[in-house]
Amino acid sequence: MMKLLKIAKSESVNICLILCMLLMSACAVKPSSDMDSPAYHHKAGMRHLDMGEYQSAVNSFSRAIDLDKKFALSHAGLGIAHANLKDKKAAKKHAAKAEGIAGKDPQVLALCGKVYIDLRDQEKKWHKDAKRLLKKALKRDKKHELSTYYTGEMHLYQYEFSDAEDSFRAVVDMKGEHSGRADKMWQLSQKIVRAMPGTDVGKKVALYEKITRADFAVLLAEELKISKLMGRKTTPSTGFQTPSQVNASGLSAPSDSKGHWAETWINEMSSYGILEGAPGQPFYPDESVNRAEYALAIQRILSIVTGDAGLETRYFGESPSRFQDVTSSHPAYNAMALCSERGIMQADMITGRFQPNLPVSGVDALLSIRTFQNALRMTF
Repeated sequence: MMKLLKIAKSESVNICLILCMLLMSACAVKPSSDMDSPAYHHKAGMRHLDMGEYQSAVNSFSRAIDLDKKFALSHAGLGIAHANLKDKKAAKKHAAKAEGIAGKDPQVLALCGKVYIDLRDQEKKWHKDAKRLLKKALKRDKKHELSTYYTGEMHLYQYEFSDAEDSFRAVVDMKGEHSGRADKMWQLSQKIVRAMPGTDVGKKVALYEKITRADFAVLLAEELKISKLMGRKTTPSTGFQTPSQVNASGLSAPSDSKGHWAETWINEMSSYGILEGAPGQPFYPDESVNRAEYALAIQRILSIVTGDAGLETRYFGESPSRFQDVTSSHPAYNAMALCSERGIMQADMITGRFQPNLPVSGVDALLSIRTFQNALRMTF
């Protein structure tokens, strides 16, 4: 009797297992066509990432995983998408899943490293995890292109600009799939190294594609050391007051500076009459700075520091215009011509266009500041 019971129990267990397997098989997602494959959806997800379409990337990577739960590349891609959607928990979860499935695949490890690079504003120890993963990938394949590229990105966001330059140059030399974008990043790294940002804020702003008026105010204060320059001006300038004099005289700060993260620097620039932020008037700190506005600010500083008010009108009306896209009657023409004459800013060497409405990037702002400093050293 006991033997029969044991046989019945064993058969019952086997039947349960078979039923579970059949149920899982019924629930599995089946491809609807030849194109409906994990590899196809993964490539689509990567394209969405490149275009900044992160929710669409999530959809593509999720479909790839629905078709193959162990498709590690798409788990890593999903981690990158979630990192950019500010979902740190999901990003780290999928990075760990990808590494657990294919922890010896350099391509998977490289994408996992990218997850942590993109978590840099959300994860305090992002650099430690990114470095571990990318180092592991390069140990498996020391010439792995994507791992080398992301190593360059890691150095760049750690403000290790010379190391970033070396990594991006190595990718360019590989002449592979990522050499084009690596070349752009290599050039950026070279420019930052030449700009030599000397402060933490300068290093951070150097990576901005375009700077705001608040960013510019901070750069002028911290990188140009404008308060020292104003202290060395050759003659008093009409209407010029130091920040302490502004406070003492009872003049109000710009109406939109109070509570802004750059309030101190904005008020300082306003007191100097730079960036047209007169005391009591709006400064518009979060608006981007274009090349014409940048030139006007440099012109104002030169005029104050040298005591030569004539600098602000010297080139008005000259004929012909020295720029292909700007007439000499343009409100900022004098400033553009002055900056060009002094080598602080230049028109495009091929087209001769100054592009006054083009936003100023962080690295270009820093390079101009360095050139400006050199010009001032010759003046004083």
